[in-house]
Formats: sequence, C-alpha cells, structure tokens
Amino acid sequence: MPYQKLADSARPLFLKGLPKSRYERQFAHLNILANYKDSAYKFDNVGKLQLIFKKMNAYGHMGARKFWTTNLRTICFHNPQLPIEVQRVDCPTKEEQLKCPSILKVYFKDGKTKKIDCKNKQHDDIMKELVQLTHAVKIPESKIPIFSRRSYEERIAKD
Repeated sequence: MPYQKLADSARPLFLKGLPKSRYERQFAHLNILANYKDSAYKFDNVGKLQLIFKKMNAYGHMGARKFWTTNLRTICFHNPQLPIEVQRVDCPTKEEQLKCPSILKVYFKDGKTKKIDCKNKQHDDIMKELVQLTHAVKIPESKIPIFSRRSYEERIAKD
C-alpha cells in the first residue's frame, strides 16, 4: 500500500498544533522541554526530589501526574545533576485509593527534608510551592536554548 497523507482533522491529538515536518516537530518538542511555562528554574540547594502518586488519576492525583509529565521534564533539563525519583503506586481498591498519598518530597543538601502535599492541586500550584520552598533561581530567557532548523544547520556547518 503506498504512503497516504493524513488529513489535518485525522492527525493524532498529541500532534495537533505542532509542525508537520518531522524535524520541525522535534525542535518544537525540544523547545517545550527546555522552556515549559514557569518551570525553568535552577535548584542549587536541593539534593533530591521524590514524587509519589498513584497510577490512576482519581481522587486528587491528576495535578501530580501533570507535574510529572510537564514541569518535571523541564526541571530535569535545567538540573541534570539533580536526582529525581518518581513512584507511581498501584491501588486496586477504592479504600486504598483514598488513603494513597500524593506527595513531593524535597531533600535539601544540608540534610533537611520537606514535603509538599500535591493532592487536589494543579500542577502550576505545585510548581509555585516548590519554587517558594526551595528559593529556586529563575533561569533568564537569554540562557534558555531555542532549537530551530537554522541553528541546527549552523552548528553542523561549524563542525
């Protein structure tokens, strides 16, 4: 069967709004990763982050899941030395699901540990609370890399 081009309305949801070119789509993903909204911070006094939430989104765990998939990726990008653990707990019964915690543990380099309760919170609120708790430094716009085909081709031409 020959290759058939998909109509715009038939494109998968995760591709909507992204360029059609494969390279341009990859650059768009990298730009989202490097500069997700209000997530580009440097955590100098943090030794480790540990996020615990359940696999299913019910009962207030959606914010922690969105934080994991969006904000935490940008934190990893700008803090490669920072170890991050994610524990997704499987809770088969409703009673266990109601008791399951949704917590972000922050281990500081001086040995202190603090917890952020993520239950019934939006991912943006979790990020704001993490920044306030750790006194993280926002990375200036000029230091955040912007990926494009032109910059990629210029980099290859230098080599």
